[in-house]
Formats: sequence, C-alpha cells, structure tokens
Amino acid sequence: MLHSIVSHELHGLFYLMSATLIHQVLAPLFIYKEQQRNLLFGILLTILLFFYWNFEDIDPFIYSLHFLPLSLTTVIIFAGFVPAAMTWISFNIGCMLILNYYWEPALLSSAFILLGSYYIRHKVNQLNLKLKLTYAMGLLAVYEVLYAMLATYIRSYFSLYVLYTISFTFISLLFIIFLVFHVKKHEFHRQRIIAIEKDRMIGQLAATISHEIRNPLTSIRGFLQLLDQKELPLHDQKRYIELALSGVDQANTIINDYLNYAKPSNGLQEQLDIKEELEATLRFITPLATDHQVVIHIVHETDDPLFILGESKKLRQCLINLVKNAIESMPDGGHISLSTCKQPSGVQISITDTGVGMSKSQLDSLGMPFYTTKEQGTGLGLVVVMSIIKMMNGKISFSSAINQGTQCSILFQQK
Repeated sequence: MLHSIVSHELHGLFYLMSATLIHQVLAPLFIYKEQQRNLLFGILLTILLFFYWNFEDIDPFIYSLHFLPLSLTTVIIFAGFVPAAMTWISFNIGCMLILNYYWEPALLSSAFILLGSYYIRHKVNQLNLKLKLTYAMGLLAVYEVLYAMLATYIRSYFSLYVLYTISFTFISLLFIIFLVFHVKKHEFHRQRIIAIEKDRMIGQLAATISHEIRNPLTSIRGFLQLLDQKELPLHDQKRYIELALSGVDQANTIINDYLNYAKPSNGLQEQLDIKEELEATLRFITPLATDHQVVIHIVHETDDPLFILGESKKLRQCLINLVKNAIESMPDGGHISLSTCKQPSGVQISITDTGVGMSKSQLDSLGMPFYTTKEQGTGLGLVVVMSIIKMMNGKISFSSAINQGTQCSILFQQK
C-alpha cells in the first residue's frame, strides 16, 4: 500500500517539478516581464496536466488530496492569482472527468483557498521563506479539512491509505516551496549581479573615456595657448597647429573605437576578394611601416581569387588594426608577413611579425575590454576586431612567445 501511494505521489510531483524546471529554463530566454513569466508557468502546468491525464494510471484520492492542492498552492505562492485561476480551472476539469460523481468537494475546497488567496495576492511575493512555508501549509490544511467535511464518502473509506496520502502531500509541499524559493532567490541574485556588473562596466567605460580624451585635450589646450603668444615664428605656428590637429585626430580615434565597440557593424554583406582587401590595406599602412623601419611582404598560396562574404570597410578596419599592432610591437623595426591560403573549411589569413611577443597570461587576456599592452591604447581595438570577424563568420586566434614574435590567424568559414 505504502509503495503504491509513494509511486502515485511521485508521479504527480514529477509533473509539477517538470513544469518548474521548464519554466526556469524558458522564461529567462524568451520572456522579460514578470507577469508573462508567471502566466507561462500556469500554461506549462496545464499542458503537463493533459499528459498526466492521458499517460498515468490515476488514483482519484491521489489526484484530489495530493496533486490538485499541491499544484494549486504552489502556483498561488509563486506565480500569482491569474496562473492559479488557470490551474484551478484545469484541475477541476480533470476532477469532473476522473472523479465522476465526487468532484464537488475538490471544486469547492480549491475555490475557497483560491478566493482567499486573492485578497492577499500582493503580499505573497514579499514573504520570506518561513512565512511562505507557513502560508502554504495553512492553505493546504484548509483544503484538506474542507474536502474531508464536504466529501461524505471519504469518511467511510478513511484509512491509513488516505492518511498517508495527506501526510506525503504536506511533505511534498514543504520540499517544493523550499526548492522553488531558493531557485527564484538565486535567479534574483543572478539578475542583481548582472545589473551590478553592467553598472561597473559603465562606470569603468566612463572613467576610461574621460581619461583617454583628457590627454589629447590637454595637449590641444597647451598648443592653443602657445599660439596665442605674440611674435611667434611662423615655423613654430605651423608646428603647433599640426600638433593640435594630431591631438584632435587622436581624440577622434578614441571616440570611434568606443562607437565601434558599441555598434561594430550594420550587417551589410558583399562578396570580397581577400587578396584585394590585403593589397588595399598594404597601400594604406605602408607609410606607417616605413616610418617604423618595418618591411611588409605578402604571400599568396594560390593565384585564384579567395572570396568571402563581409563588409569591405569593416574588414579593412580589422586588417589595419592588426597590422598596426604588429608594427607597434617592433619598436626597433622588423618584418611582417601577410599570407593567404585556401582551407577545406574556408579562407585563412595569417599575420606574422618579429616583434617582442607576448606571454601566456597576455595571450589569455587578449580581447578583454580595457585590456591593452600599449601605453596609449584604449583596450577596445582588438575587441572591435573580434566582434567584426565573428559577424563575418570568422574565427581569430593568436600564438606568441616572448621575444619570438606573434602570429595572428583568421579563418573565414564559408557557408
């Protein structure tokens, strides 16, 4: 007898726990309003209830004394009045179909606790665990007492079977309330942590922007003050103007980096020839390389065009950024090799330099916002590059060692 009771009650409990689990998985992914999340729980429980009716060997006592009050009380405590009303309607339809002539006690008893919960529906969410447990046990006790008073047939059939059923219902309710409370508590703390992290990132971003912009602005102010001096030689005037304009360009570059980080691309796609893009990049970056005594050469494994889908302007931005990083890693000059090849899964570009290289910890930190190995860097250039390459269905990887140079590989996968 005890084995039969436990088996039936566990089956009902698993359906309720399945609705809770599915709700915890789906709600954060697709639903952001709390009211809609609560409604989702009622819908899931109703759907699983139909499976319960069709695939389980239903015991009327277990259904009316265990599964119905357990589910209704749980929904009242955690989901609110509207989902509870949905649950009440669904379960009582089941009572009419399953219990035949004995559905009235369940209908009236469940209606009583549902209406009672309506008047304190706004206070339930504010209760702590102890009060939720107390309130839930009180609702369940009221249901069981009313059911026993209204169901005259149960008195003649009252036995250890009914007593065990009611006892396990209280135990199951304690377990579910405790479990769901802590699941929701962890979800709440997770959301708070995310919000705190966003605030921290915004604060750090604001502090970094102000710091990075202040440096060129200070320089520009100084040069303008010098230009205000009387009897300043024409040669010095031109030099100060050029330096002030370079400060404006530096500030503009910093702002563009942050804008690209926030919105890296508008998603336009066109067919691009990697070779042509590299040649265009080389023409643009060669003056900077020459100024740093860096020699760049390109090696193509095949003479055939290598096509990918992407946006030319953004791809060139990535390549220029990566080559510029390679140039800056060689303060005493060196060599950069740009190579292309056809891979089974796509097109690969490799950028290899003979610079100072990086340690393993530096490699692991690449791509993190605000992390940079350069004194004048913002730490966002490589983040933008990775974001654009990912948007273009590409993958980027780095290999390096101290004083042995760095190799950057980009693999554009063809769809």
